[in-house]
Amino acid sequence: MSCSMAGEEEFFLEEKRFKQYCEEFVRYSEQIGDGWEWRTTKDLGDGYLSKTHFQVRNGDVPPDLEEKNNDNTEQTLLTRVEESLDDSQVVGVCGTAEVIRYEYHVLYSSSYQVPVLYFRACFLDGRPLTLDEIWKSVHACYQARLLEGPWDTITQQEHPLLGQPFFVLHPCRTNEFMSAVLSASRTQSSHTNYILLWLSTVGPVVGLNLPLSYAKLAPEQNTNADSVER
Repeated sequence: MSCSMAGEEEFFLEEKRFKQYCEEFVRYSEQIGDGWEWRTTKDLGDGYLSKTHFQVRNGDVPPDLEEKNNDNTEQTLLTRVEESLDDSQVVGVCGTAEVIRYEYHVLYSSSYQVPVLYFRACFLDGRPLTLDEIWKSVHACYQARLLEGPWDTITQQEHPLLGQPFFVLHPCRTNEFMSAVLSASRTQSSHTNYILLWLSTVGPVVGLNLPLSYAKLAPEQNTNADSVER
């Protein structure tokens, strides 16, 4: 990870380090069953982090599914109940509920030297959510933030690897806020996973909330990424 000493430190994430952090993050995810995986495109050979999950709105979640998500009980206090389900489990959700399938991808941007969050969402009948519907799903506390700066403005672009339309959070100021986060972390002399910190910051803007289990698990892990950093 390189840095610039012009005033405040700036941390630029190299692609090699990006992949190391992603591998580490996937290991965390596997240990707590959060569903993240690394995918590689056949034609280009490039890869990205991927996760699919379902949000259930305006309805009740069956008791057997609630038991699976005891680690995320704080989310049940929200009007939007988020569940990590597969397609077969979604069928068991109350028919009056509104179920939306979200697909999140994390790619590396060579231009900005930071990770970028791409996502798309659709109803179970396959109808995709429009940009307006995506915007309405953003919590009010984040909407004000979105209007203030371009870094987290939601736009629709072609997926760099799949060539399909995805929504994306613009990354132009990612380095700015991550530099502050990483600087604070380094003062504590502890290993930090860039992807974990970054997703914890930008994910909630688009309904992606990381389980608290990550915070308990990450400090216990020693990785190659940590040794390279030192």
